[in-house]
Amino acid sequence: MQQDLYPQPKRVVTILIIVGWLLAVAVGAVLIWFGFKWSQLEGPASEPSPPAETLPAATQVVASPTVMVVFPSPTPIPMLPTATPLPVASPLPTVPPATPTGAVPFVVAGDKGVNVRGGPGTNYALLGYLEPSAQADLTGRYSDWWQISYSGASAWVFGELVTASNADNVPQVQPPPAPPPPTAVPATAVPTAPPPTAAPSDFRGLVPDGFQVEGAPGPYGAASDIWFNIWLHNTDGMIEYQALGVFVEETGQFQKSYTYSHFEPGQKFDHHDHINQFTLGSGTYHLSLMICFDDGYCPKMWGPVEVVVQ
Repeated sequence: MQQDLYPQPKRVVTILIIVGWLLAVAVGAVLIWFGFKWSQLEGPASEPSPPAETLPAATQVVASPTVMVVFPSPTPIPMLPTATPLPVASPLPTVPPATPTGAVPFVVAGDKGVNVRGGPGTNYALLGYLEPSAQADLTGRYSDWWQISYSGASAWVFGELVTASNADNVPQVQPPPAPPPPTAVPATAVPTAPPPTAAPSDFRGLVPDGFQVEGAPGPYGAASDIWFNIWLHNTDGMIEYQALGVFVEETGQFQKSYTYSHFEPGQKFDHHDHINQFTLGSGTYHLSLMICFDDGYCPKMWGPVEVVVQ
């Protein structure tokens, strides 16, 4: 019996099925191998795969007749938040060091206060008065007087009646022009016991009991001292005064035995002194006992007494 040259249709179908299975197995093996390599690229094999329920929604699925391989989508790398720069503290402002300043010179009035004048002397106008312990800034000095700032202007106080502080560098200053001296009283005949030249009421409670120039009328040598005595008493309350002493009529000079003092109520006063603040040339002079009160009033209490200097 002659064999057919062409196979039967049934056998052909069987062969195709076998070939199809082989192809499917090959494709599955290739896909498995590809998935294994892909997982190695994504991370170390020791890292556990995420649970199935946490897979992202965009999962790729490859199907074959017999094998289904699930490839996870690449895990997105989280972006680190941009670091916010820390605020930079502003540098503290540089405080310049304090500039040392010199101590301000000043004076403090004594326990009796002090008169304030327009110049360094009792012959200047009286401007005011500093109460005890009152303070004033120093601006200058001249002889025994201090120049101060008083009511916005320059004035003067006597140095012995105040206490100066920080005064080492206080400059010497020139005083204002001195006022003209008082008009001299014309000489008159000197009685044996000269009476006061003013009524007691003009002396504000002070009563002059006597004024004696020893050895008057002289003559005295040009370089010798002329001694005198003063007696008076107070019939009123406390009386303050600027100066007490002997006034020379012809020269206008004032020998001040006491300055910036006072008399207690009922006080009796006697004083022995001599002229030593000026030198009298040859000539005839007339000396008077004079007092200057705080308001600038300067009455002659006794005299004049005539003296002759050779």
